[in-house]
Amino acid sequence: MKKLLFTLLLFAACGSQAEDGGTSPAPGTKEYDITDFGASGDGTTLSTGAIQRAIDRCSAEGGGTVCIPRGRFLSGTLQLKSGVTLHLAEGAILLGSTKMEDYTPSNLIRAKQADDIGITGPGTIDGQGSHFWYRKPTGHYDHLPERPGCMVYLEDCRNVRVENVRLQNSESWTLHLLGCTGATVRRVTVRNPLHGPNTDGIDIQASSDVHVSECDIYTGDDAIVLKHRHSKYYDRICENVTVTGCVLTTTCNALKIGTETLGEFRNITFRDCTVRAVGPDDSLARIRLEAGLPARAISGISVESVDGSHIRDVRFDNIEMEEVRAPIFVRLANRGAGDRKGRPKVPGSIRNVTISRVSAGSAWYASSITAIPGYAVEEVTLSDIRITTAGGGDEALAEKSVDERIESYPDAHMWKELPASALYVRHARGIGFDGIRISLEGTDRRPVLICDDVRDFRMEGLKADDRSEGEALIRLQETKGALFGPIDTESPCPYLFDLRGTGCTDIRTECPSSRIKGPAGTTPAQI
Repeated sequence: MKKLLFTLLLFAACGSQAEDGGTSPAPGTKEYDITDFGASGDGTTLSTGAIQRAIDRCSAEGGGTVCIPRGRFLSGTLQLKSGVTLHLAEGAILLGSTKMEDYTPSNLIRAKQADDIGITGPGTIDGQGSHFWYRKPTGHYDHLPERPGCMVYLEDCRNVRVENVRLQNSESWTLHLLGCTGATVRRVTVRNPLHGPNTDGIDIQASSDVHVSECDIYTGDDAIVLKHRHSKYYDRICENVTVTGCVLTTTCNALKIGTETLGEFRNITFRDCTVRAVGPDDSLARIRLEAGLPARAISGISVESVDGSHIRDVRFDNIEMEEVRAPIFVRLANRGAGDRKGRPKVPGSIRNVTISRVSAGSAWYASSITAIPGYAVEEVTLSDIRITTAGGGDEALAEKSVDERIESYPDAHMWKELPASALYVRHARGIGFDGIRISLEGTDRRPVLICDDVRDFRMEGLKADDRSEGEALIRLQETKGALFGPIDTESPCPYLFDLRGTGCTDIRTECPSSRIKGPAGTTPAQI
């Protein structure tokens, strides 16, 4: 009878799945309550040693669940070991220490070369990150010279599970998977203040077979980002990664591959995700809003290879965005970090990217697909895209010269306003646009679309509203082999096409020649 009562009490302390959406300890596994090892839930007593003893015992005895019951448990670095699931019951809060000497090394929770590990909720891990930040005169925040690293850091682990847990107030990156194989991240909530520096939500680096689903991320840096920068894992491909059903709020990038791209990426899918706008009353946005800093995502979708990486077979599908600065940003460049591999810096490649069913409202800047002279982004398809952008561009902006910025840090506002109001494509091959609908919130004198040094371009089903009032709706420069289907527009532009330079050849369109402007001797072929 006493044994039965103990089992019931332990189960209650660890929490159950029933109504709170959390995860119960797996039936039949051994359970270790950290209070039995001396942990105190008063929020002030450092319990690192007690919690670590529970983890060590659990792993040594064949694995199981280490339970953190209701209470506030203060801790420094915890080493998660093979076979151990750290379970936070409802009302349980694991607090990161505010003293650097309690972090050895610098993460709150870390695991290295551990198999079959997990972190589950519905409880909370709170990094208390603001203790390691300071405000700069610009209103931005930065880290103190000494601060912890990623709040949850899992390296070279296999069979990882992070589910139903709340991660908040991270001092830096929130959840980092480095060189991991086989990871499930499901129903994780991230809550970091928007002024927090480098507080990425989920970073997936050099990892494979990773599935992220139903996560709700609110943070001041990239929300979900794939990277590849660690020299130890250059030979591992970041591949077979799926992100589905996530809700993202950020002032940086929502769904991103890059910036650090020293290794390869292949077979990446993002679908059924929503990028939400920051609300004026959001408590986590207050400090940034009071400082007058932008509080909207830089991009909804970013694919970047700037350090020599080859990116292949990437899909985005059914992505909704609210108030992003730029909806789509695809960039191939040569920043030069690839020389860390001991090789000359050479651009990589981006090939076979499909972006479909995107809806973006109130964007500031045009979407762009760009590379650098002598190289090209290849085989990018945009289909069923609905974009509303601010408009307001004048004739001078329509003639803006766009610097190549070959070695610059890439992001979607690197040029700020572009000479196109909605879509800008340069140094690209095999680009297809199908079912593109562009709306402007204000009148604009820029072309809706500009193609510069583009080969094998196809566009079917462009629809543009009557607020495009420039000289031409579409500008082509040094573009060869382009096919345009019907264009649905009430735009008062005198021309549908403006062909510039002597390099525009094999342009096929249904447009009457009277609505095509070009240099002498250029006559686009009729379909």
